[in-house]
Amino acid sequence: MLFFILKFSTLLGMRTVVGFDGGATKTKAVIATLDGIVVSDGIGGPSNYHVVGIEKAKHAIIESFQDAATRVNEPITVEVAVAGLAGLDCRYDEVILSRELPKTEIAKRFLVVHDSRNALYGATGGAAGAILIAGTGSVSAGTDGEGNTVRVGGWGNILDDVGSGYEIARKALTASLYSFDGRLPKTMLEDRIMEALGVESVDDIIRKIYAEKMSVTDIAALAPVVTKAAQEGDPVAARIVDEAVQGLSLMVNTVIRRLSMQGRSFPVATIGGVFKAGEIITAPLTKAINAVAPNAHIGKPMMGPWLGSVLAALEKYHSRLSPELVDAVRRTGAKVQ
Repeated sequence: MLFFILKFSTLLGMRTVVGFDGGATKTKAVIATLDGIVVSDGIGGPSNYHVVGIEKAKHAIIESFQDAATRVNEPITVEVAVAGLAGLDCRYDEVILSRELPKTEIAKRFLVVHDSRNALYGATGGAAGAILIAGTGSVSAGTDGEGNTVRVGGWGNILDDVGSGYEIARKALTASLYSFDGRLPKTMLEDRIMEALGVESVDDIIRKIYAEKMSVTDIAALAPVVTKAAQEGDPVAARIVDEAVQGLSLMVNTVIRRLSMQGRSFPVATIGGVFKAGEIITAPLTKAINAVAPNAHIGKPMMGPWLGSVLAALEKYHSRLSPELVDAVRRTGAKVQ
């Protein structure tokens, strides 16, 4: 089926771009015409090659594209594909993926970018702005709207991920143990963490972490316990939340400074589960950002990252993103979730 679509459609068919948004759980493909009309989307398996390996990552890309292509009622030619993928964290990753993914022969031109680029383009429509992602991990990125982009953070849970759900929860787990053995004043986190894990003793926390090997995602899921305790006045939890805000604001403010946007008006889109805590995170974060960029306004992204990947592909094809292209993708892609 893939061979038929690609080879036959080079002679006849709709000319399109395709954007991929891929991570450790799934890959989404979105097909759009060259004038930005979203015509189809599809789902494949995980494509973070650090998690599944390069061959399975390639298969997930092909699978998601085939799923999307079979929903189009005519043959298609893909002029440009852009894949924004998790796991593209250093130059070595870029070399590997940029060498292997074009072998799928999905498009005439196939480009690979960090998944933060998808989120950034979706959030701002390619215009000047920044994103701040704080979920299981954390990263910030920005563009000045003139072709310059910057990424800060996103170096993984061992070396970085400041302000992420994982870091917040990991610090809370440590605080619970310190509370238990007397190195910290008593904190409600001690009981709240045990309750969340369904255990009755601190020893069982250790078992969960080391013997049962809780994953990074499982640990990050404890972050709401911490923000709730902070809202209820627990000083230890409040300190952890304050440190998270400091780390997040440093990332995005570094993006702003590197792009020399301190005096401009632009959006900062917040993305990820950490921000579901509400004002205990967003209020001090907004204050810290506005201390550097008084006209920055914090809010939600314009579009999801899967549509951001389409915008990146359209920009590669047309060399620029017109307001009409952005509006067409936003309007016709609203049904894609």
